Amino acid sequence: MSNDEIKIEHDLFKVIHDRRSIRKFLDKEVSDEVIDKILSAGIRAPFAYQSCSIVYTRDKEKMKKLRMFPTTKLYMVFFIDFNRMEKIIKQRNYKYDFDDSLLLWMGVQDVSLVVENVILSADALGLGSVLLGGAPFQVDKITEIFKVPRKTFPVVSMCLGYPDPEHKMQIRPRYPLKLTASEDKYNDLSDDEIKECMRAMDEGYITQGYYIKLGAKIPLNKGKDEIDMDKYSWSEHISRKITQGAWYEETLLNLLRKQGFKLD
Repeated sequence: MSNDEIKIEHDLFKVIHDRRSIRKFLDKEVSDEVIDKILSAGIRAPFAYQSCSIVYTRDKEKMKKLRMFPTTKLYMVFFIDFNRMEKIIKQRNYKYDFDDSLLLWMGVQDVSLVVENVILSADALGLGSVLLGGAPFQVDKITEIFKVPRKTFPVVSMCLGYPDPEHKMQIRPRYPLKLTASEDKYNDLSDDEIKECMRAMDEGYITQGYYIKLGAKIPLNKGKDEIDMDKYSWSEHISRKITQGAWYEETLLNLLRKQGFKLD
């Protein structure tokens, strides 16, 4: 594919503000050249430890095992990678002696920066993507499918492809900027300001019919659910998500320990 055939959006602010998650893709392959452009931009992220590794696949069977969206054309996993760092230390004839929890914290920073570069680069080239935050809890399957060693852990994964124009996804609302960013002092929001944040998110999601379109409603563990889908809002969804116990059988800490990280 020549550069002329690759659609490129040069206005960074337009890419950022127009970006939305895409869950349905056209039956159009993503070329090696496009993948190289996206990933080359990804690893230009400003990170010092180089502790992010990326594995990607176009293999439908692999994606099926991980229960990806059926039309996904390209699937990526972003790892914290200290297997590689330990090999570098060994090359310098040093012995590892550090705090794994601190390394993980810095690794999450590294991965996050790379992921954002990849997302924006993909959008600039006419692709769409959706992040999958449950990747850490698929660590057993991911490590088996992609032959991942210890001291390496999936932080997030991503589905990519060319967006299906019939699948309309609107731009999601955000908290008002004045209540998110503050100068010189942390803005500890009042009850009224919290309600303003909730209103901005809830009205936007309900107006767009977001959860109705996705068919996504978290059931209550106890009590009668008196909120109909047309009133089911972002703040209700998030509240249910983090107040009804663990999502998965194993804790994240236990999964990290199984991958060789010392967190005692």
